[in-house]
Amino acid sequence: MRDAIAIIRSAPNFRPAIIAPIAIMLIFSFFNLSAAPDQARITSAITLGVVNHDTGMTFPPIKVSNRIMEGMAESLPFAIADFDDDGAARIALEAGDVTAVLIFPADFSKNAASGEQIEITVLNTQHLSIMESQMGAQLPMLLQSAMSAAVGMVRVALSEGRLPSGEFPVVANVQTLHVAGSGVALAAPFVMGFATWLAAMVGAMMLFFATREADNAKARAIVRTALPVIITMVATLVLALVVCGTTGQWDAFLCLWLSAWPVLLVLSWLFAGLFAVFNVVAMLIILPVVFYQTAVGGAQAPVAAAPSWLRGIAEAIPFDAVAGIYRGVLIGGNGPFPIMLTLITATIGLVMIWAGSMAFGGSKAE
Repeated sequence: MRDAIAIIRSAPNFRPAIIAPIAIMLIFSFFNLSAAPDQARITSAITLGVVNHDTGMTFPPIKVSNRIMEGMAESLPFAIADFDDDGAARIALEAGDVTAVLIFPADFSKNAASGEQIEITVLNTQHLSIMESQMGAQLPMLLQSAMSAAVGMVRVALSEGRLPSGEFPVVANVQTLHVAGSGVALAAPFVMGFATWLAAMVGAMMLFFATREADNAKARAIVRTALPVIITMVATLVLALVVCGTTGQWDAFLCLWLSAWPVLLVLSWLFAGLFAVFNVVAMLIILPVVFYQTAVGGAQAPVAAAPSWLRGIAEAIPFDAVAGIYRGVLIGGNGPFPIMLTLITATIGLVMIWAGSMAFGGSKAE
């Protein structure tokens, strides 16, 4: 019994074996109870942009579009943002500030009263999170049905004729800014993002255990710095091959690989630095960051849909940039590669790698 206790006390690898199951139980149970997907929270994070060109009617002097939106605003589960022109609304949709855009034509009120069919324009996109893209695809029919019912009530109130039964008084002209090539392409950014964070965590952890007992501190730091460059190059090459093979988007192969490689590399350096400085205790920092990606990564649902305590962290540290990079390559619509964020993350990671490697490690490492 004493020999067994001595082994546990003297062997450094027993500590992560003890800490890991405890940390996983804590993190996964807390996550599933405190940050589980909440449909009400997700829909409340959705915003519909509205551009109203309706000139209204002379008699009676009303804008039917305003009356309809006032009534819908009370029943719709998501927020509404008004824009002065189509261009501003498109920019907001590109940036992900709104999920879809509704555009009222100038003759909306006139046609609502006359009995003519009305055409509204709905802009949506598939370059946002999976939840937002799905909601944006459902909105045209939802708006078309709701407005048709509302216009029908207006026509009754004005004692005007109706269109023949079976036709919608309002039809939606749907324009999708960025279209995913397939359902696989729509889900790929989420899968790629989670795989990137997970690979960075496991790779950094294994590299730490492989080098922690090396006696030469400088060599230890060099290995922890240089080896991830090669490993991440091969890993992201495999990722790009799998994604392009399953989506059929081989034209995006090179761009996808060259985008994923620096992302995985800087995350690997960051996690390796945390291990170098904090030893196995770093798992208590890294595990939540990795496994909370479903809530704060911005690939499955908007960051605004996360619980307030997680949303604050995500807004301070833009985890969703990773998913944004992958969406931009596969679907389009996102901004340029976040070079400054990448450089800052890489610098922090490398500084910690060298500081931790020079200060801690060796054959007597605990």
